[in-house]
Amino acid sequence: MRLSLAPSAAADALCGLTLAAGGSLPTSPGTGRIVAASLCAYHGGLVLNDWADREHDRRTRPERPLPAGAIAAGSTLCAAVLLLGAAVGLAWSAAPTAGAWMAGVCLLVVAYDLWGRGPWSGPSLLALCRAGNLGLGFAFVADPVLLPVGVALASTYGAYVFLASRLGRMEDGEDAQELGQRPRTLLLACAALLLLLPAWPAVLPAWHAPAPAAWAGAVLLATWAALGVVRPALATRHWTRALVERSMGGLLRRLLVITATASLLAPAAAEAFNPRAGWVVGLAILAGYPLSFALRRVFPPS
Repeated sequence: MRLSLAPSAAADALCGLTLAAGGSLPTSPGTGRIVAASLCAYHGGLVLNDWADREHDRRTRPERPLPAGAIAAGSTLCAAVLLLGAAVGLAWSAAPTAGAWMAGVCLLVVAYDLWGRGPWSGPSLLALCRAGNLGLGFAFVADPVLLPVGVALASTYGAYVFLASRLGRMEDGEDAQELGQRPRTLLLACAALLLLLPAWPAVLPAWHAPAPAAWAGAVLLATWAALGVVRPALATRHWTRALVERSMGGLLRRLLVITATASLLAPAAAEAFNPRAGWVVGLAILAGYPLSFALRRVFPPS
């Protein structure tokens, strides 16, 4: 299940909920179910992925639990089905619209794990899965006024995941072409998407301006994250698989930065708007990074 990756999945749900509710994290029991559904879908997808890859791992990663014989293939498939089913059930118990949305996300997860491993279909499905996971909060709140905010945020997030996934294919040789400067192009595009996040409230009418301090915090956070991508991208002249792997790690760590930045930008569009909610959720998401790093020692992410 790779529980060290759990903070990333929980961050998707918390970010989506905060923005969908117009800057105030919903306090209904359904909120916890939405976060739990997000976690079940994410980890169910990881388990199903290992089940689908068991023969390939037998040749290339024999130390993994399935090829090593530590866990039966049938038990693994059963766990994946239960987790994905629980994701839909939990979301449906929170709201039927959220349940229907999560069913669509889980179908995308299954499609990726079982069939969608192509150079373009794989990254596209992964992008749709993560964008859909983030959009779950909007399906739960179902406020049509803020729907453009959800579309803009999910599109930006999905585009980032797509580009990162394209880079990831160069990491282990799935993309056997000469690297050239293709990694630099992908990294600079990811940095541009990071910088786009704080600009959305200024260009999207439905995205009502957040509190000035929150917007400034989001700008600083996004700029810091983007510079951390741009500097090594421009400094590298000769790309190797090892350098791509290092850059890939940086992009994955910034998934939490994206959701934290977006949470700070929660639009002041609801009567219950709480200017501190974005800060609380954003800081909670960032706190997930050291938690994830600590869990890596017990639950390795790969």
